[in-house]
Amino acid sequence: MPSNLIYLINYRNERDMYPPFGIMYVADALMQAGFEVKVFHETAPYVDEFIRLAAEQRPLFVGLSTITGPQLQPVIDSSKRLKALGLPVVWGGVHATIMPEDVLKEDYVDFVVVNEGEEVAQDLARMLAGQTPTDYASIAGLAWKDNGAPVVNRERPFIKDLDRFRPRWDLIPVERYLIPSGPYDRALPVYISRGCPFRCGFCYNEVVMKRTWRQHSDEFVLEQVQWLKDHYAINAVDYADDYLFGRIKPMQRLVEKVGMPWSGQVRVQLLKPDFVQWMRATGCQWVNIGAESGSQAVLDSMHKDQRAEQIEWGVRNLTEIAPNVEANLSFIMGLPEENDVERKVTFDLIARLADLSPKVRCSVCVYMPYPGTPLWPDALARGYVPPATQAGWTTLDLNRGNTPWVSDAEAQVMSEINDILFVGRSSGHWLLAPYYGLLRWRWRHMYFKHYWEGALRRLLMRTPLRRLLAWMVRHMVVYNPITHKGPVAEGAAGD
Repeated sequence: MPSNLIYLINYRNERDMYPPFGIMYVADALMQAGFEVKVFHETAPYVDEFIRLAAEQRPLFVGLSTITGPQLQPVIDSSKRLKALGLPVVWGGVHATIMPEDVLKEDYVDFVVVNEGEEVAQDLARMLAGQTPTDYASIAGLAWKDNGAPVVNRERPFIKDLDRFRPRWDLIPVERYLIPSGPYDRALPVYISRGCPFRCGFCYNEVVMKRTWRQHSDEFVLEQVQWLKDHYAINAVDYADDYLFGRIKPMQRLVEKVGMPWSGQVRVQLLKPDFVQWMRATGCQWVNIGAESGSQAVLDSMHKDQRAEQIEWGVRNLTEIAPNVEANLSFIMGLPEENDVERKVTFDLIARLADLSPKVRCSVCVYMPYPGTPLWPDALARGYVPPATQAGWTTLDLNRGNTPWVSDAEAQVMSEINDILFVGRSSGHWLLAPYYGLLRWRWRHMYFKHYWEGALRRLLMRTPLRRLLAWMVRHMVVYNPITHKGPVAEGAAGD
């Protein structure tokens, strides 16, 4: 008799502070359908234990959430071993959704859930459990194999009423995800909407959510937040949505109804003086801003629909009107239309933004081409060759040279210096002034070759002097620890 138990796992990286919302929602859908579900959110070293549990309990199927990059490697390792156990392997999430046929070319994957997983998972579970006739072609939103050949079924319409399903907080160790937010020590990420209405050409939203934006009802959100307050004494909320203000005025009213200190995603166009005053009045602690580039030509090439001058204008409004609010801006280097002149404009902008306030943080990611996005054909035309297997996608990362026109070695150096100067906002004792001066010189001149100071630091970390170096970081360096990058970037690890 088929098992009634289903495993869902999301392999996270060491710095991941967000709950695995995708599989938390899918778990609720499966539980509503009468199945027992176990949710796992672990790092790569957990693979052996996960396989041991799967071999012992033999679930009906194992669903693995996927994201492009290094986190895909433990998914692949687990899938191969699960397949060897004879257990059905189901991939879902962003990575699998944007390339279901390529995923199914691997012999260790049986099914792919494309886009939203709640209803697809219910249908597949009933079929695998023998509750309904076996007809995989009838499940909208499922990709499967017909005699080994990948088949992608018709799309399933998006869920209209998001309130039908809820994230199963009771299946995860909630305390793990409590984060600091300004002076508040028990902030928790919550998820109240899906999608993003904008058309950024590099973003998976163009493929996955197709520029749609939907939200839970106000009543659902208020009930969820109250439950978290009652059970976990949260004192602030981080709206973890791709974009919080899909409808500006209604979402402002919802934030007011929740009535808790908050953080979330905004666009620079919103940062007008009256909006920033509202942010301050409602207890905003920090915001994420997708700035992407300081070059108007690059912004236009990616269909960002924002003016380059709005970035500095908006952040200046924020630092002057609400100086307590932390601004986390993200930029992308290596976009197809970017040249050295335009990249220099972005790097100079980042340095100016950092001068506005120590609460301004700017992270620079390296462009990763995604199949199906508007920039994908351009990347192919410029010589980008996508990986031939799923294992190849594990080497892509936000701090790597992912395309032929970006040096991998220099991208990694740039990312390390960016983490130190503009993410951790690191500064040191006057004895370290020459070191920081050299890093700033490298940034101004975009010179990321011959990174001897980084090589020296790594060499010292392999010697008995590592304890002295760690001591120096703790006592002579100031950085923003909330980023969870400061200690690593500065070399404090290994004490």
